[in-house]
Amino acid sequence: MAKTAYRQNDRFIVLNNTKLTKFTNAFTIVELLVVIVVIGILASITIVSYTGISQKATAASLQSDLGSSASQLKAYQAIYGSFPTVMTNNCPTAPVSDSSFCLKTSANNTIGYSSTGTIFNLANVNTGGMTYTMTNSSAIALHYGNLAAAGTPTIAAGSGTYSVTVSPEGNSVYVTNYNDSTVSMYSRNTSTGALTALATPTIPTGTNPHFVVVSSDGTSVYATNYTSGTISMYSRNTATGALTALATPTIPTGTNPYNIVVSSDGTSVYAISYGTNSISMYSRNTNTGALTALATPTIATGVTPFGMAISADGTSVYAANITSNTISMYSRNTTTGALTALATPTIATGTNPYSVAISADGATVYATNITSNSISMYSRNTSTGALTALATPTIATDQSPLNIVASPDGTSVYATNITSNTISIYKRNISTGLLTAPTAAITSAANPYGIAISADGATVYTANNSTNVVSIYNRY
Repeated sequence: MAKTAYRQNDRFIVLNNTKLTKFTNAFTIVELLVVIVVIGILASITIVSYTGISQKATAASLQSDLGSSASQLKAYQAIYGSFPTVMTNNCPTAPVSDSSFCLKTSANNTIGYSSTGTIFNLANVNTGGMTYTMTNSSAIALHYGNLAAAGTPTIAAGSGTYSVTVSPEGNSVYVTNYNDSTVSMYSRNTSTGALTALATPTIPTGTNPHFVVVSSDGTSVYATNYTSGTISMYSRNTATGALTALATPTIPTGTNPYNIVVSSDGTSVYAISYGTNSISMYSRNTNTGALTALATPTIATGVTPFGMAISADGTSVYAANITSNTISMYSRNTTTGALTALATPTIATGTNPYSVAISADGATVYATNITSNSISMYSRNTSTGALTALATPTIATDQSPLNIVASPDGTSVYATNITSNTISIYKRNISTGLLTAPTAAITSAANPYGIAISADGATVYTANNSTNVVSIYNRY
């Protein structure tokens, strides 16, 4: 039997001893592999180049949108003396409604906005997740929402440090000291976020103050006194940040007042009292800061209410009921300040909800659940104030989450975890409100209770109960 023949130069192959086939231009396996590798390399280079070009185009569109939006906002301010404080469908509706100053975005971009009237925050997010932010006083920058301890990471407070708040213009920070029955007062460097205690560093409160809040016009400060059952009232020097007790320094609340909020129009104050399962309602004199109880002074909550939040448009108030495992929902009469429970007055949470936060655009509400170690997430009907659990209703936290805050640019949410001694960091989808945790929680000082973020979104502060310090974090 004839053998199969092979000759290198002409590449003859004899098959079945009968048929001769000649392949003068065929490739060897090695040559084919080399060609495949080269094609793969070229394809990778093309994909990388395309991705880079695409990312640059996305970044350019995000930055262009922000630049044009900032111009619109500054033009609005020049006419009306304030940046828009409320936007509806990206068009100003307060303090003056004017559709000629609507903010426009490129395809696949979504813009988020918040403002105190004197400071604005803008965030522009592409569907791919790329985010750029800016304020009226800071340049456009790529943004991730992460936190890093400041160069001087803490500053001393009083004993039993409990809650922290930042003034609307960002010049001052105030902290309640539960054991000392005082409020600590700090000036804030608006460039670095660093704090400096005032020459007179504290002012007395009632017994065992819990929460402190600054009015939207920056002229008044209020603190709830847990054991006294009162609110301490102060006028604020907007230049120095120093507080002075009003001539009538306190007003009664229900038993064991906890959280306190002020409406964005400055005409109403609400204090939650978990000893009497109620919210105390007050009108506020915008000239003096003095409070007066409404004719119907309280409204019922669920059992053991702790946290409370009011929407930026002033139409809704929410209370977290730690024993009922619910959020109570109220509409607010913007003329009288009176609250009315919604037709469906509550919505379920996780186990033992502690605090509530509302996104700057008013579209989403979040509640920490201290026992189930989670955050409940809800969409908010901006017309009625009713809440609906998101399709993914919760996201995990570290151990024992207490207080929660949403960033002014709408892109981030942060929660303190008192057992883990951490701050959970979340990225917020400004279209859906869903939270994701792209980075691990950051370590804090022991027992972080209160948390606050500056109006420019640059700095986050926590009040650490066991170590009696305020932690300072730069946000980037």
